[in-house]
Amino acid sequence: MKRVYYGWVVCLVSTLLLFVTMGTVSNGFSVYLPYIMAEHGLTNAQTSSLVTLRCLASFFAMLGIGFYYKKVSIRVGVGIAAACAGASFCLYSVAESYPVFCLGAAISGLSYGLGSMIPVSILMNRWFVKHRALALSICASGSGVATIVLPPVTTALVEGLSMTAAFRIEGCAVFLFAALIVLFLRNDPKEKRLEPYGWEEAHPAGDAGETQRPSFTLTAGAWVLMACVSLFMGALANPGFSHLSVLYTSEGFDPMVVAAIISAAGVMITVGKLIYGEVTDRIGGCKSSLLFGGILLGGYLLCCLAFLQSMAVTVATVLFLGVGYPIATMGPSVWANDMCSADCYPTVVRRLQVIYAGGALVFASVPGILADRLGGYIPAYLMFSGFLAAALVCIALAYRETRKHRRV
Repeated sequence: MKRVYYGWVVCLVSTLLLFVTMGTVSNGFSVYLPYIMAEHGLTNAQTSSLVTLRCLASFFAMLGIGFYYKKVSIRVGVGIAAACAGASFCLYSVAESYPVFCLGAAISGLSYGLGSMIPVSILMNRWFVKHRALALSICASGSGVATIVLPPVTTALVEGLSMTAAFRIEGCAVFLFAALIVLFLRNDPKEKRLEPYGWEEAHPAGDAGETQRPSFTLTAGAWVLMACVSLFMGALANPGFSHLSVLYTSEGFDPMVVAAIISAAGVMITVGKLIYGEVTDRIGGCKSSLLFGGILLGGYLLCCLAFLQSMAVTVATVLFLGVGYPIATMGPSVWANDMCSADCYPTVVRRLQVIYAGGALVFASVPGILADRLGGYIPAYLMFSGFLAAALVCIALAYRETRKHRRV
């Protein structure tokens, strides 16, 4: 019986990693925001600032991630990152004041910054030659699975027990997941005496694999364009998704309905990531980015109609957001793979992810500030729609610039 290639085990473990470091501390945590605001008397701006602090810590963690993974292996490093997520939930469980919530948010940001798409992208680049985008999409679906599972579970725990109990239960689960990640993850195929999946096709008989593609990276113009794209994506994806719960709550939706909306979006995000990976492998990063980016733009425009309280519009919003969101989380990894050679990949993907985190940081508090001044969250989603439209133009121009440079 043919054994399953161990890279797929690494892929599943990486999926669990992103469930923890992206799903629980970001997408899943958004469900808590209305409860924290109500139980502790926080303003909209203070509640949004928790997202800001998480993004700030994530940003600085990503700035130092190159040094971090020179000191520790990816296996150990992501284990520590996952444990930080558990520690943040333990802090939230004992928080009675705004500063303690801020500390928990900062620690959760370390988890996000050190344990999310950067190490996972590098792992998938090491383990896979064939089906690399599909493997990456499976990993990225971890945060989508968290968005499916956590909103109804969290809401039920908070409503049935208490917010403190919900934080403690989820914190214990995260520590268990961190242990499993360290137990099964492997840094490189060589640790299992294997070659990357699809290596044989990339290096046929008689090719020792020494011949590599010429080294190349983004041109100055492409860097400017992709920096803008990553900045916009970080701004609209992270704060945009984190504030969906307060958007719909503030427009009069019942908390359980809001939890169902977030969970349904998680289902579609998970499906969308798998579709995005397969489509990208087939038609390439440029076309798939424009396709899925257009779908996401439709979703953000529909968010601006939340005041209608129409379930038909809400269902359409969930479908468009879910299918479109993969471009935001997986895009930097795909763009780096398309626009640079393998030797430059870790540096390029790290820089794009740092800029992405910077966008999330700069705009994390903006929805709450706009809501305090303008009376709701819809203006923020109009702003995000504009950012996305600009990002799609920049993506098209950056791919054209890269193709032109490669032909020279």
